Amino acid sequence: MLAVEQRLFDTYGETILREMGHGFDEAELEKWLGTFPIDGKVRYRIVDGLLDYYQHWAPASFAVGFRLGLALLNDDIRRFRPEKA
Repeated sequence: MLAVEQRLFDTYGETILREMGHGFDEAELEKWLGTFPIDGKVRYRIVDGLLDYYQHWAPASFAVGFRLGLALLNDDIRRFRPEKA
């Protein structure tokens, strides 16, 4: 992923996700995990692991969508088979 795509996600994509209710809400996750009989260390590792996944996959998927959007805007879509003339 390019640095500009990471920056766009940090300033735009993550904000939109939060507004839609799909951002990473650590407090909500902690509250939900509190309903399970698990140790505090285990709970911390779960939250840390999920946050790590979120920080890697959310910007990466944003970058793929961003590139696809630009390709669609520029009508630069690769075809699976050659078009007939």
